[in-house]
Amino acid sequence: MKHFAGAGTLVALALIVRLWALQRIFVDIHVHDTYRVFPLRVVVFWVLIGIALAWFLIAAYKFRRHTS
Repeated sequence: MKHFAGAGTLVALALIVRLWALQRIFVDIHVHDTYRVFPLRVVVFWVLIGIALAWFLIAAYKFRRHTS
């Protein structure tokens, strides 16, 4: 059960980062003579959501195997 709480904590942290933190920091990516600029808070948000999703799926799989 603690793994589900951990995944929920990561989602909450991702929402805090998305809405509040790192608003003036940007990441630029150079692809074929073109610069693409992304706010760092968007990049961090999606990374944290991805980690939380993976953590949740692994915890759900283990929980399902343990209870059956």
